[in-house]
Amino acid sequence: MSRPETSHAHGASLASKTILGLTAGIAVGLFFGEMAASIGFVGNIYVNLLTMTVLPYIVVSLIGTVGQLTLEQAKLLVQRAGVVLLILWGIGLIMVVTIPLAFPTLQTASFFSTGILQSPAKIDLVDLFVPQNVFNALVDDTVPAVVLFCIAIGVALIGIKEKKQALGLFAIISEALTRVTKGLTRMAPIGIFAIAASAAGTMTLAELGRLQGYFIAYIIAFALLTFLVLPGLVAAVTPFKYREILAASRTALLIAFATGKALVVLPMIIESVKELFETHDVRSDEAVATAEIVVPLAYPFPSLGRMLAMLFVPFAAWFVGDPLGLADYGLYIGAGFPSFFGSVTIAIPFSLELMQLPADMFQLFLVTGVIAANISDCLTAMHIMTLTVLVACAMAGTLRIDWKAVALVVGGTAVLGTSLIGGTRVYLTNVFEGSYNKDEVVANMQLLSDPAGAVIVEPGPNPIPLAIDRSPLVRINERGVIRVGYIPGSLPWAYSNGQGELVGFDIDLAHQLAHDLELDGLTPAMADDHFDIAMSGIVGTVDRSQQMPLSSYLDVNIALVVPDHRRDEFSSLESIRKIGTVTIGIASQEYVGYTASTLFPNAEFVIVPSPRDFFERTGPGEDVDAWITSAQEGAAWTLLYPAFGVVSPFPRSLAVPLVYPTLPAGDGAMKRFVDHWIGLKQRQGVFDAAYEYWILGQGSEEMRPRWSVIRDVLGWMD
Repeated sequence: MSRPETSHAHGASLASKTILGLTAGIAVGLFFGEMAASIGFVGNIYVNLLTMTVLPYIVVSLIGTVGQLTLEQAKLLVQRAGVVLLILWGIGLIMVVTIPLAFPTLQTASFFSTGILQSPAKIDLVDLFVPQNVFNALVDDTVPAVVLFCIAIGVALIGIKEKKQALGLFAIISEALTRVTKGLTRMAPIGIFAIAASAAGTMTLAELGRLQGYFIAYIIAFALLTFLVLPGLVAAVTPFKYREILAASRTALLIAFATGKALVVLPMIIESVKELFETHDVRSDEAVATAEIVVPLAYPFPSLGRMLAMLFVPFAAWFVGDPLGLADYGLYIGAGFPSFFGSVTIAIPFSLELMQLPADMFQLFLVTGVIAANISDCLTAMHIMTLTVLVACAMAGTLRIDWKAVALVVGGTAVLGTSLIGGTRVYLTNVFEGSYNKDEVVANMQLLSDPAGAVIVEPGPNPIPLAIDRSPLVRINERGVIRVGYIPGSLPWAYSNGQGELVGFDIDLAHQLAHDLELDGLTPAMADDHFDIAMSGIVGTVDRSQQMPLSSYLDVNIALVVPDHRRDEFSSLESIRKIGTVTIGIASQEYVGYTASTLFPNAEFVIVPSPRDFFERTGPGEDVDAWITSAQEGAAWTLLYPAFGVVSPFPRSLAVPLVYPTLPAGDGAMKRFVDHWIGLKQRQGVFDAAYEYWILGQGSEEMRPRWSVIRDVLGWMD
């Protein structure tokens, strides 16, 4: 391959322009706010252009460079690269254990999510690394499988004598792809400007504030590793100086950070390593070949950037008020770290389940979005750069250890790290104390429908007794009031908010029903003809269907509510059976009683009429291990009691219907009316709107437009 055309002056100029584009993009995003999202497509185009050459480059470069080696060189490369990689992993794991010391103790919970019902994805390392169909691996961007295939072809070429022509072709294609990448790299300031503007304009301050503990820890680890530990390590054991290492890597780091794609800078890293060696007149062909092999070879393995995501699990434990202990870290590192050989979006749910943490914390992880991902890719670029330089120096015989420099790096990291961790702990203690507010959100939720003015709330006999041969619907029309019964404290179906108002999913629908009838009526008991219909999350059991007409309106999913630290014990039916005898609380004998006894034949069932008895460990709920309910209702209660979580131990989702019971009198006109009304309101989206608000929590907190200069400072927009 010919000598790179990029000079240091040009590299510095490009880096400066890239920084300028990044800064300008952030400024535009802050100025225009959400309007800046409209130019995000420019950034997407740039990322796609960069990405299109990467996998082809990996294929031709890796096959060509491995094929040039002798068998002895290949063995030596694997040995030395393996040692360096283990050292870097060790550094990363030390960070994963020490950085969380900055976390104080907090609690959290979230509204219902379908993720509660989903089992964590299983990591199949065979499919990840061993391609059954390499073309599928290329299409799906399964980089580990592609790399293994290329290594296999390259190793096969080592033993072929007449390979010169094939290797020459690979070198030509590799050079062409490098030229394309260089041309695209010059567009970095434009692409990065668009990406930064879109991100800065759309990420809300609330999202940043909620996750600042994670971001601070993440940034501390990133800064220490990227700008102190890794370049300091290279400077301490190679001929290169600290400033030279940062200068050689800065363009790749900036582009990786701005694009959130470490993959796209692999060719740049190779060229940067070559330039670094040329600067010191280390013109070893072996070192150059090593760089071309190590860079694509290192990418599929867990990098320090990917390992940075491991900090989220200690953060999640801190957030729910159950910090990891030393023994927990042993389990996490031993069993959780291998999962990071795959996708982080698979590894995090697996690790949360492994450490008995709420599955809904994964939603917070996704909220970290572009910032954490971009930081991770920036560190990944530095990780690959460090690994490549160290292995190339080892192959070229230029490694030498400056123990004073090593001591300086270790000591500086310890002092600076301790100061940052201690200061962060003090800051987070003050900022996050009493910050949990989901209980206040639940208490402040209001009805979506306008309250019906004549709704009856006091129990008592109907003023007009129902004749045996008379339809309840006729009586409702004559009386001008519909009397609706409910079960008090049935969160989120029917409960009293912080203002003492009766609210909830079914209370909303009750008011809607009263408005549609142009009537009103609500009462807290269903007995002795006190009301015409009951609406408060009532499960449609077989027994109830034999006693009264039932109109089904919503299916909910059976689940268990357990203390957060016992989630793993109740994560599957098999794990529950291993516990032995468990005590499960139920609302009444008929409440999913038959289903519960079928699913848990070895369980003891205790009637816990009030969920608060279970959550507060009082009365009949004092010694109950788990409470069986719907996942939707359980999630709502965990908002008030965030030390508990919802688990679905069933191999497939099990659902039960919620119903509106009506009086079993007359000719069935009342039930026919209710059935028709439910169907009509479902088609009009009324039930969907209530579900999104009361169950999913959408709109439960006031969403203000994103802060921007144009709106909040200049006042040019409302």
